[in-house]
Amino acid sequence: MSDISVYITSDLTSSERRISPQWDLHYLKTKLELITGIVPKDQIIQHYPIASSDEKRIISSNEKYSKEQDEQIRVAQFEIGPYSRLHVIDTNPDSQLQGLEEEQVEGFKLSEEEYAKKSNTVLRWKKDNQLGRFDPQFEAEKQKKLQENLKISENIKVGDRCRVINIQGQRLGTVKYVGEIKLLDSDGNIWVGVEFDEPLGRNDGLIDGTKYFDARHNHGSFLKPKQVEVGDFPEEDPFASDDDEL
Repeated sequence: MSDISVYITSDLTSSERRISPQWDLHYLKTKLELITGIVPKDQIIQHYPIASSDEKRIISSNEKYSKEQDEQIRVAQFEIGPYSRLHVIDTNPDSQLQGLEEEQVEGFKLSEEEYAKKSNTVLRWKKDNQLGRFDPQFEAEKQKKLQENLKISENIKVGDRCRVINIQGQRLGTVKYVGEIKLLDSDGNIWVGVEFDEPLGRNDGLIDGTKYFDARHNHGSFLKPKQVEVGDFPEEDPFASDDDEL
C-alpha cells in the first residue's frame, strides 16, 4: 500500500504529512507525538474524511490505552483517504497546552482558511486539477460506492459462515454483526463484524467503548461487505489429523 498525504491538526499545529496504511496504530501515535507534542496515551484521534467538513469519527481514544493492543491494529483498518484530516486532542489535564488562552497560541495556528489561500500547496494543485473531492463527479462516485456497499450487504446475514482473503492469506469465520457503525463513518455505509476461527482479528467486537458483537480476544474484525464472502466454509478442527502425515 502506498503512503498517503493527510492533514494533521491539533490546537497548536496544522501541517500536511504522509502516513502509511501499513503502520500499526501505536506507530502512528508516536509520529503524531512528534508533530503535536501529545504523548500516545493522552491522544484522542478524530478523522475528518473531508478536511474542511465538520463531519468526523473517532478512530482512537485514550480509554483503556494499551500499547500492545494498538500494535495489533493497522492504520489501513480505518480507511483514511488522501487529503482527509486527523485531529489530535490532548486529554492530559496537567498538560501545558491545556491552560493556554486563544490569544496566546494564535501565532502558532494555521487555520484551514489560511491554508486554502496559499498558492504553493498540494491542496491548491488538487483544486486546480479537479482531483479527489474537487472532482465534479466526486459526490456521484461516493453515492455509487454507497449503493454498491448496501447491495452487497443484503446477502450477508448474522450467523453466515464466511471467508476473508487479503495479503495475509485466507481467514475463515462467522458473521456476527451487519449494520452501520457511526464511529467508523457517518455516510451510512454498512459494516460486517466477523469472528474468525483463529486469533487473526484486531478486536473482540468492541470499538471505542461500544460493543457490537461478542468475540474472543483478537478474533474479531470489522470489514466492508465487499471483503466478505459468505458460503459453506466449515470450521477447521485444529485437532484433526492428516492421514498422509505421521
